[in-house]
Amino acid sequence: MSISVDSGLKKKIQIENRKNRRGIYYLWLFEKISFALVIAYAILFPIYCIVTGNLVSTNMRTGKLSYFLVASETSIYTSMGLTAVLLIYVLRMRLEHTFIGGRIDEMIEIVDDKLFYIFRIKYQTPADKRNIVVIDLNRINNLSYDDKLFEISIDGMMVEKIVNTSTDIHKINITEMVDSNIKINDYFTPSLYEILKSKIN
Repeated sequence: MSISVDSGLKKKIQIENRKNRRGIYYLWLFEKISFALVIAYAILFPIYCIVTGNLVSTNMRTGKLSYFLVASETSIYTSMGLTAVLLIYVLRMRLEHTFIGGRIDEMIEIVDDKLFYIFRIKYQTPADKRNIVVIDLNRINNLSYDDKLFEISIDGMMVEKIVNTSTDIHKINITEMVDSNIKINDYFTPSLYEILKSKIN
């Protein structure tokens, strides 16, 4: 049995996951508020200076009003603000990839009594290689589901390796299995959790 990722469901689960991981959610909220404040400053500060006359000088050579200081200060602080927002965005994306978006090219195969979970880690696993986790369905100690994070937690005997894409994944040496844990987001179709429950009961 081969189960692929439902891309639309994955996107929805990532959004819900963000909401339920408070640290990431507050960082996302802070990022949006900061961006809005920077844009508001870039628009309102020049208007304020023009209305009040602050930083508006007179060009001694031409006698005309000069808005150079207004433009300079607006540009400097807007650039600094946008740089800070960009740094917050990069930090949030890194955290999101760590928790919910880091695995790509995901596929699950269930062959007899073994589950083969194949994926790549974005920005880490080379394109010609795959991370593979082999789980012995007969030796699962605990299976649980977090309905807020849409996350399946599996405790049992498994092995994880990085293999070439040309390698036959079913030839993994299962004698290397150790007692371990893995968390998998349930954006597979049909529901992976229900399939696993039926396999181990």
